[in-house]
Amino acid sequence: MRKLHIAIAFLFAMGNQAISQNTMELELDNRIEDDKISKSLAILPVYKYEDVNIEPYTMFGVSEKPEQEDIVLKKLPNMEGCVDTGYTYIFFSGANTELNQGYLVTLIGNYRRSMRTVYFYIDRNNNLDLSDDGPPDSLSYKETEKLLRLQNLNNSSAEHFVKISRIEYGHNVAYKRMLTEHYKKHSGRKVFTNINYCYREQRYNTLAGSYRSGTDSFTIALKDMNNNGLFNESCIDKFYVGAADDQVQTDVMSLILPNTENIFFEWNKKRYQLRSIKPDGSSVSFAKAEEAELSKKLRVGKKLPKFSFVNLQNERISIKEYKKKPTYIFFWDLESISDADTAYLGKIHREFGDRISIITLNHGDEPKKVRMMHYYDEIQWPMAFSSTAIGRAFYVESLPVGYLTRKRLKLEKYPVSPKQVYEQLSSGEK
Repeated sequence: MRKLHIAIAFLFAMGNQAISQNTMELELDNRIEDDKISKSLAILPVYKYEDVNIEPYTMFGVSEKPEQEDIVLKKLPNMEGCVDTGYTYIFFSGANTELNQGYLVTLIGNYRRSMRTVYFYIDRNNNLDLSDDGPPDSLSYKETEKLLRLQNLNNSSAEHFVKISRIEYGHNVAYKRMLTEHYKKHSGRKVFTNINYCYREQRYNTLAGSYRSGTDSFTIALKDMNNNGLFNESCIDKFYVGAADDQVQTDVMSLILPNTENIFFEWNKKRYQLRSIKPDGSSVSFAKAEEAELSKKLRVGKKLPKFSFVNLQNERISIKEYKKKPTYIFFWDLESISDADTAYLGKIHREFGDRISIITLNHGDEPKKVRMMHYYDEIQWPMAFSSTAIGRAFYVESLPVGYLTRKRLKLEKYPVSPKQVYEQLSSGEK
C-alpha cells in the first residue's frame, strides 16, 4: 500500500463551467478509522448506579456547574444475571428528544471486571425507558472491544457506530491513576467507579469509498461532525478528497457548502463537480468539469513556496539556499521510482552537477528504508525527506513528480521527469 500521498480536499463554489453529463456515483461503503479516530483517547467514564435519579452529563472541569434537573429513568430493563450495575453516557445527537438531548443513558450490567459477560443497555430511543430498546449489547470476558450501532430516530437508514474497548490492566498505571483522580474530582454527584472499569471510545463517523477509472484513482470521504448518522448537513459535516487507500486526514477536510451543486473539487490535475450526497452518506455523485481552470497548481514563472526539508544526515535545509542556479525537485517513493528515474538522476548529478542542483524528496516511506536504499544501491544524488506540509504546498497527489526551476527558484515547468531534464540539459537548452 502506498503511504506517501498527501490527502488534500479543496471545495470551490463556482459556476459557468462546462460539466460532463456523465454523472458518476460512488458508494461510500467503508466506515473507516480516519487519523483522528485512530488517535482518539476519549474515555467512556463508568459511574456506580444507585438510583433512578441520575445527574445529567455535564462538562468536566467547570468549577461552578449550573443547576440542572436530574434525569429520571422511567423503567429499567430486565437485568437478570447482573450482580452489579454501573452507567455511562454515549454521545449521539440523532436521538434527541424533549426529555434528553445529546447523550444516551446506558446501564452497564456486571460493570466490575470479572469472568461474567458485561451487558450494555442503551436507551436507544432516548425516552428514559430502558425496557423497550431491544436486547442489550454484550461483551464476554474474552472480548476486548465492541462496536455499538445507533440509529437516527427520524431516518432509519442513518446510522452511527461507536467502538468501545476495554482498558488494559497493568498498562500506563500512572496515567490511569491521573484519570481516576480527574473523574472523581469533576463528576459532580456521580460516583465514579475506577478507570479499569471504563472504556476507550472511538466514534466511527467517517464513511469513505475509492474511485478508480483508468489511471485515475482517489478516495472520497464524508465525516458526520455532529454524530447523528447524517452526512450531508451543510456547514456542519465535512468532505474529503485524497489518495486512494491512504488514511483519511481530518485536518484537510472542508465544510459542505449549502448548495451541493456549487461544490467543485480537484484531484490529479482534474476538476469535478459534486452533484449530490445521500443523507445517510451511503453514496455521492459527481461529474467531471470539462476545460476547467485548475486552482490547485503552482504557477509557471512564479517563485516556489517557501519550505525547508531534512536530509539523510538529519540536517534541516532551507530552499532559499538553492536560488543561485536552476534546481530540479523530484518527489518519489520506493514504490513509484523506476530504474530509469534512478539512472537519469545519477546522470544529471554526475554530468551536470555544476549547472543544476537536485533535491530528491522521499514522500512517505520509513526513513530507515530510504537510508538502506541509499547505502546498498550506492546512490550518489542527494536524497532527503518530504513532509505532509511540503506535499500540500506542491499539490503532490501522485508519484513520482518533478519540478524544474530557473535561478531564483522561479518555476519553469512541471511535471517533468528526470529523463526530460537530462535531455534538456544535454541539448544545451537553458
